[in-house]
Amino acid sequence: MIRYLSPIKWIIAILTAASFLGGCGKNSPQTDFVARVNKSYLTKSDLAKMIDTNSTSNFYKNEIIRNWINKEVMYQEALKKGILKESEFNRLIENSKRELAASMLLQKYYEDEKVTCEPEELEDFYNRHKDEFISAYDSYLINRVTFNDEDKAVRFRTMVQESNWGKAMNAFKNDHSIIMSGSNELLYDYEIHPAQLLRIVLGLNPGEVSIVINTEPEKSFSIVQEVQKFVKDSVPPFQLLKPFVEKRLIAQKKEDLMKSYIRELYSKDEIEIRN
Repeated sequence: MIRYLSPIKWIIAILTAASFLGGCGKNSPQTDFVARVNKSYLTKSDLAKMIDTNSTSNFYKNEIIRNWINKEVMYQEALKKGILKESEFNRLIENSKRELAASMLLQKYYEDEKVTCEPEELEDFYNRHKDEFISAYDSYLINRVTFNDEDKAVRFRTMVQESNWGKAMNAFKNDHSIIMSGSNELLYDYEIHPAQLLRIVLGLNPGEVSIVINTEPEKSFSIVQEVQKFVKDSVPPFQLLKPFVEKRLIAQKKEDLMKSYIRELYSKDEIEIRN
């Protein structure tokens, strides 16, 4: 679904691009670059900082480059139109500086406080908040892998059928034809993409391995195994939800820390509210 930004959010997006591109878009002549808009350059080192170094997908890299170009052409047009000189733009700059500074202050505070969770804390939190972990949709525990080589994908599937998923993954762990993989992933049905892959998962029984699915013509070949299905309104077991439980508990701890920290700051400053 395409989402359109409000005028204010659009200005903030341009503002963010402006601050970011100020570092990436070198205005002096460059030779070692991957993209250019007039006298602004995206260098190879800039690109390396923007992408996941583990990604080998040219499509992903091309998307990053295209997004950089989109932001750069808008930024340069904003410069021509005098957007950066407008009072509203500068007001947003000041507000954004305050929000960014406050966010970085909190981040540093959290790091200094070392927010962590003990294993027993997680299980206790899960047991006390089970109602919050009820599945709103059908969910599936699956194994999946995607190759860029059909023959490798076929061999992998055969190995899974002859042994098991773990042994097959171990045998192929250093194979560069693997685009992505995941074991024991718990996903809602709407999180399984593309639609072709979801249709296959919906037709599988627990333990069953799919055929090799050509999810992108001549580019990607996927195999998926359904480990277990959890119907809507059920609560998956703790071990499967452990990462989600930890995320929720850490978020709660951070919120409590923030409230405590703000109370401490209140005690140091002169604060006056007039009606």
